[in-house]
Amino acid sequence: MTDSNHSSKTSNPQETSNPSFSYESSQFVRVPQKRIGAIIGAGGNNRKEIEKNTQSVIIIDSATGEVEIRPGSELRDPVMLLKAAEIVKAIGRGFYYKTALKLIKDDYYLDVIRLKSSKLKNPQQIRRIKSRIIGTNGKTKASIEQLTKTDLVISGSTVSLIGTYEQITTAHDAVVRLINGSPIESVIKSLEDKRKDDKKANKKMWKDDDDIPNMEESFAETEEEDVFSDFEEEE
Repeated sequence: MTDSNHSSKTSNPQETSNPSFSYESSQFVRVPQKRIGAIIGAGGNNRKEIEKNTQSVIIIDSATGEVEIRPGSELRDPVMLLKAAEIVKAIGRGFYYKTALKLIKDDYYLDVIRLKSSKLKNPQQIRRIKSRIIGTNGKTKASIEQLTKTDLVISGSTVSLIGTYEQITTAHDAVVRLINGSPIESVIKSLEDKRKDDKKANKKMWKDDDDIPNMEESFAETEEEDVFSDFEEEE
């Protein structure tokens, strides 16, 4: 059964509301059925805001969890369809709607780490890894988020991150180390050290900027003196 709010738009699956883009421009995402409500929101408000911010049309099949993101009538940049798909995917992974909206920004990304692998197939192993990442009373997860300035969600057999490229790279490395068995204290200590180093580097950068002479002001003063000098000579 297709979501009734957009049932009229599914009569022709090859049709889009924007003649500048073809049906092939559409993006497709599958989300857990239990997360469909979070994508739609109360009174459809969440979906409406995503559509407004990305100039897209979101069609949800509540029976299968399939989500289609079509070009909206005002779409000019097809990249916005990719952003809409990432936002929907993030909500499907368990992020709060407002957190997922950060992905509209050009420098924010979604990173999904899958815990299932050739080495991790046993559900008990995966539960143990998830417990290590969460930590006692959620302390480890909170520390990773705070020290890397990312948002982290653990859902099913995945760990998902939202942040800038540098932020999620740092957080990703920390999560992988925990998955591979590194001591939690060691991982957190590494993040703390990196944060201190980054602060020192930023302070040095600002200091170096302050030490650079303002060449425009110096040039302007010299130029003004030359003008007056010429004027005096003409007198």
